[in-house]
Amino acid sequence: MDRRELLKLGALAGGTFMFPALSSVGNTKQSQNETTNQGHIQLKLNQIEILIFSDGHILLDDPQPIFAPDVRSADVKKELRKIYLAEDKLESAINVMLIKTAGRIILIDTGSGYHFGETGGWLSDNLQKSGIKVTDVTDVFITHAHIDHIGGIIRKNNTLVYPNAEYYLAKREYDFWMSNNPDFSKSKNPNSPKDSIGFAQNVLSSIKEKLNLFNYGDMLFSCIKPELAEGHTPGHTVFTIFSGNKYIKHIVDTFHTPLLIAKPHWGTQWDVDFYKGIRTRKQILHNSYLNRTLVMTTHLPWPGLGYIGKTGSNYQWLPIAYFTPNDIVL
Repeated sequence: MDRRELLKLGALAGGTFMFPALSSVGNTKQSQNETTNQGHIQLKLNQIEILIFSDGHILLDDPQPIFAPDVRSADVKKELRKIYLAEDKLESAINVMLIKTAGRIILIDTGSGYHFGETGGWLSDNLQKSGIKVTDVTDVFITHAHIDHIGGIIRKNNTLVYPNAEYYLAKREYDFWMSNNPDFSKSKNPNSPKDSIGFAQNVLSSIKEKLNLFNYGDMLFSCIKPELAEGHTPGHTVFTIFSGNKYIKHIVDTFHTPLLIAKPHWGTQWDVDFYKGIRTRKQILHNSYLNRTLVMTTHLPWPGLGYIGKTGSNYQWLPIAYFTPNDIVL
């Protein structure tokens, strides 16, 4: 690991880190503050403040073949009706997490930037509305190098949107995109990956002098633990953010739609390795349900916060209940 990595991250947290000792279940007492929702909500996690921002949304004209590429159209429409989603289109949110801790302002991903037109790139404006300047951001964690996660790093003129930030990425993800020939042979996407490879390499090269590579299991800033959730990309990273006995797990692009919670084996063409994506999805469903884990997702309906429920053998998405526009206290 390079000189800026875990030394700069504040080293390992003191004591022994054990997930069974943590609890993600608690009273969701609401703040008494009367505030207006301006594209973000706030969570209090003991000593940590978490904000969730909207960067916009993605709209597909048809759920297939991006999702459930090998499934009969009639079966997909039946399932979409069952979970009250439109049959002729599919929408995904772009939710971005920000963490305030120990004088740091940490973004997990940067949204789509200018690449999605009016439907995306809302993050920097929503940060400003909340009182956070782009120059205030001290650190940016990259979960994986897809356009809707790293598109907000650089402007059209290749200058950095967050000029004062250090950047952090799993070494495994970096090595995949920066290799001479990233392997997409296990994807169900029939389109050439050349555009996505060139885009990722350009962005990662632009932050090379500020980029710190971490390994799974490293403790980051004494409150964030990364974990490999491969399939969507080879180094797709999910993060557990914790303070005291409270925690939330950001599972990023494990699910782009509630359809994949109901039918995790139907898969998506957006996964670099289609069948590893399915295995990871099923494992995270199982663990999240078993442990009653509060999860955040980038693409499930705003604000992407909730739990995994189960009826019989079928999993379902249960959005967190909150009763004022902005603040949730866990």
